[in-house]
Amino acid sequence: MYDTSAEGEPSRGRAGTAVMTAPVVSGRGPVTLLRVVAALACLETLVQGLLAGMLLNGDVDSIDPHGFNAYVFELLVFLQVVAAVLLWRGNRRLTWPLKATVGILLATFTQTALGLQSSLAAHVTLGVALCAMETALVLRAFTLRVARPGAAP
Repeated sequence: MYDTSAEGEPSRGRAGTAVMTAPVVSGRGPVTLLRVVAALACLETLVQGLLAGMLLNGDVDSIDPHGFNAYVFELLVFLQVVAAVLLWRGNRRLTWPLKATVGILLATFTQTALGLQSSLAAHVTLGVALCAMETALVLRAFTLRVARPGAAP
């Protein structure tokens, strides 16, 4: 079994090995927007974890920044969905960014609801999962190759 490049030709690799190639997509703007917003959202999960750790250590003053930061994170995740929609509009076969960002958005709304209900165990667990999901999204977004202008993806 072997992977094919975007042009439909077999990828060059040693005999008997599968070579993975990153998908070639059109639209430098949407790809860049997705990468930037996803990276910022990923960093935001780390800040949220820091503020949550401070709160769990007894620093009750960190609750307000943690709450405010949650809404900043929600905004960034919403912008991720917008970037994924823009990317999908130019590349209809590329559906994983849209599916991933919508899933992260739903998890984010759930995370906010759990936090407002003070369901600490579920809130912390989902926070760690969101950090992992954002990290995976950033890593995957940076594997996308943008087609040269004038070239078909």
